[in-house]
Amino acid sequence: MAEVLCIGDSCADIIIPFDQEERIISCGGAAANTACALGKLNVSTALAAKAGNDLPGIAMKKELERSGVDTSHLILDEDLSSTQIEIRIDENKDRHPVLLNAEDPSYLKIYSEDLKRIDLNDTKYILTNGMMLFRQPAASSILSFLKEAKKKGISILLDINCRPETKDQDRDILMKVITLSDILLGSVEDDFLSLCQTDSLEAAIGMLKRNGQIIVAHDETGSDVFDGKKRYHCDSFRVPVADSIGAGDNFNAGFLYGLIHQMPLEICNKIACLVAAYSLRKEGARNTPGEEELLALMKDEKRLSE
Repeated sequence: MAEVLCIGDSCADIIIPFDQEERIISCGGAAANTACALGKLNVSTALAAKAGNDLPGIAMKKELERSGVDTSHLILDEDLSSTQIEIRIDENKDRHPVLLNAEDPSYLKIYSEDLKRIDLNDTKYILTNGMMLFRQPAASSILSFLKEAKKKGISILLDINCRPETKDQDRDILMKVITLSDILLGSVEDDFLSLCQTDSLEAAIGMLKRNGQIIVAHDETGSDVFDGKKRYHCDSFRVPVADSIGAGDNFNAGFLYGLIHQMPLEICNKIACLVAAYSLRKEGARNTPGEEELLALMKDEKRLSE
């Protein structure tokens, strides 16, 4: 099995650029975006997800495989239609996603039986996200799977990723996975402050943090890593922004790249910011560097402006 397992959503993005009605169809989904970026970085990565056995689902699988991702646990189900997300880009290049088939999205059709088939012998890290933890069957299935993975000594990463559509939903399983996780990642305002109903990041961290837990909070100004002893900050790298689709997902991939290579948290944070900045320069979620290009950027950050 791969060193990193991403569990979550693989979707079709329908992107509508600002002041245009032209639609751009591309592959997306938070978990799939991170897996794709890791594959390009030569990190042994697998994706566990559910989509339809339709044209979008087949396209998703092919693109992931081209990026080097193990798709043996990406299930394309004949009885499902792949989830589609419409993303409008505003004048500030920010994204506004709307889940089109919100009543019964296919990415949440992950059952315990789907995950029990996964061999975790070589897995070091599992990443999932909060969107998977509000509705059944995915929520309970993922929680049970993570509990068993934790017993095997596998590190759990949770991208909190609280979307507007989850605001009024039961957060019991999300909070259980937060407690279970070794590393929490998320946006300062949309995730940490929103979840904890506070305007202070330090207060939010105080509410969420458990012994030994690492918290990674990012926004447009940069990223901070809290490990209980020190705070590591990295300013955002200034680049021209095409759109912000997938920037957080790609940030997660950069952070995981550093972890896999046993780099200090300060360097993991910098790599995460580099990968996110790189992805901002072009439209869509899958514009990320290969490993050779990332290593060059680490030596010379000015290459980001090329």
